Amino acid sequence: MIHKLIKNLTNVIYSISSHIRNTTYWGSFFVGWGGAKMSPKIKYKVNSEKAIETILFLSTLKKGIDLYHIAKIIFYAEKDHINKYARPIIGDKYICGKDGPFPSKIRDLVHGREPYLNLDDLQAIHKTISISKNDDKEFPHINPLREPDMDFFSESDIECLLGAFKKYGNLSFSELRELTHHELSYYKSVKDKEIDYLLLVDEENINRNNILKEMSETAEYAVL
Repeated sequence: MIHKLIKNLTNVIYSISSHIRNTTYWGSFFVGWGGAKMSPKIKYKVNSEKAIETILFLSTLKKGIDLYHIAKIIFYAEKDHINKYARPIIGDKYICGKDGPFPSKIRDLVHGREPYLNLDDLQAIHKTISISKNDDKEFPHINPLREPDMDFFSESDIECLLGAFKKYGNLSFSELRELTHHELSYYKSVKDKEIDYLLLVDEENINRNNILKEMSETAEYAVL
């Protein structure tokens, strides 16, 4: 009788843990017998207007800058900002691509991908930058059509964007690709899938736990 009760209890616990493993929200449950704690993925709502101003700002720093460099500068600027201030700059959704992490909203804006953009975004980006490319295999080159509205940026935003531009803006494609392929957020993510923001927090950051806690508590409501 006791053996049967233990077996039934084991089956119930296994069913519950299996259900937890297959839900998108993990909460504070401890899964299975190993006690591994799973957390919800940290996501932000991207600020489209700020994303457009960021593209514009970088294009004023280097006329004709290509999308690949813009994407990687923004990635490193957001990573730097997270590690210093526990929040990103625009909160884009990063995808683990074959050439490294890339911000999907930035890509959609530059390419004018209508299915992924609303009319306001499309009109705004066309009034903000001009785009040129020599062939279909080349990354688009971007030039500004106006000055950026710097009111969108905090001092820390500008600090990290300028820092990333100075450090990565003149590297070659191959140099940037190799660097990003050594990022924790790249090799611990699934190819062509969204990158969890928690992977952008450096493991050696002495404030790592506090940063992760703050991000997990504020990401859903953050106004960037």
